[in-house]
Amino acid sequence: MEITNASAASTTFGIKTADWRLGMDNSVTFLDEVQPGSCRPWVAIERRELTIAGGRPYRFRYEVSVPPDAKPGQCRFAIMLEGQEQITRMESGPPIPFSARLGVVVYVTIGDATPELSVAGAGVQTVNGKPTPVLQIRNSGTAHGRVTGFLSGTDASNTSLEFSPANTPILPGETRTIPLSATRPGDQDTAAQIRFPVTVRGKLEWGKGQTQSIEQRFAP
Repeated sequence: MEITNASAASTTFGIKTADWRLGMDNSVTFLDEVQPGSCRPWVAIERRELTIAGGRPYRFRYEVSVPPDAKPGQCRFAIMLEGQEQITRMESGPPIPFSARLGVVVYVTIGDATPELSVAGAGVQTVNGKPTPVLQIRNSGTAHGRVTGFLSGTDASNTSLEFSPANTPILPGETRTIPLSATRPGDQDTAAQIRFPVTVRGKLEWGKGQTQSIEQRFAP
């Protein structure tokens, strides 16, 4: 992976691997302790500390050596870059130490592992303070998946809308809530107001050419 130091001065980073967990609220927790089923023991990184000159990119190397007897499936880890501790001094109050940290997520797919996604439910939930249509997507496969596809629909005022699912990863064995964002046709950059009930139809897509047709009515 390529790391670029946008600062004018040289910066030193500590580098390590970590496991991670994705919460139902889409928050990510990084874990230093090796978790069951982790593939971190297979990972070798180029170095544990790295100094990058200001304005210069650096190509950092890592290698994953999958054992010959590993079963088909998918595991994941993160490469953590941690800056050196700095002190922020306020006009009043004690100095506050802080350090920046960045996690780069890596998925390792072994053999023919694939996602198997299906719609397990639907409803309306509050997302960012607004009632939003959501789908419950189940992954019964052996690799993570993400749903894509543009869906069309009409709301209670008979306004035509387009919907796109959030690009959140759905890990194997999970059922995850996926919000549908509404926009007006021809204006995909501006969120549209929805008057419920709303009917949504179209095709969800994931993986290699896998699709599922849906026609769903959403009402609070």
